[in-house]
Amino acid sequence: MPTSSPEDPARFPDLAEFISGWFHQDFDINGDTLEEVVGVFRREVQADYAERVSLDIGRFLASEDGDLNDRFQRMFQPDIIPTAFRPTTREFLEAIRSELSTAG
Repeated sequence: MPTSSPEDPARFPDLAEFISGWFHQDFDINGDTLEEVVGVFRREVQADYAERVSLDIGRFLASEDGDLNDRFQRMFQPDIIPTAFRPTTREFLEAIRSELSTAG
């Protein structure tokens, strides 16, 4: 049975799908800020999917090995720069997780 490498985005499938689907080069279709983009996401998806993204973020942050920004870039190859939204990649991910848990 094949095993996933530490750099395999399949280890965090919901986060990988979220990043590629919502924080791509045309992310601003859904808003100009992290809060706006995540707000549209929350309105358009089932709550359990948003929860799975949040859980993946927690697991990704907890599995930190080395430079988080480099790992994030290698693993998810985002079309955006997380530090354009927050000072660090960690803060970017934590802000998304916080927005996902906000009621409303």
